[in-house]
Amino acid sequence: MTEARSEAELAADYDDARDLSEFDLEHPEPVTVRRAVTISVRFSEDEISELRERAEAAGVKVTSFIRTAALEATAPVDRAALTALARGLEKDVHRVVELVARTS
Repeated sequence: MTEARSEAELAADYDDARDLSEFDLEHPEPVTVRRAVTISVRFSEDEISELRERAEAAGVKVTSFIRTAALEATAPVDRAALTALARGLEKDVHRVVELVARTS
């Protein structure tokens, strides 16, 4: 019979075994940041399947993929920098078109 365990007990067990750098020997990941907080998130079978596919396509572990997506979702967008970048790209495209037109 399995006894219910408190969040503190689960966290303590996780903390004892948190160095998972060799968990996935095919894709080892050195532990450079000690993460001390664990949260639980529930996904449907379809959602986790899609996350696994996206993580695999990105070449990262699912947990890293989810963490990065969550942090990027709340990152502020520097609209001025994006506008300047877009203007620079527009000028570059215009130059390429001019060069192609000269060589044709």
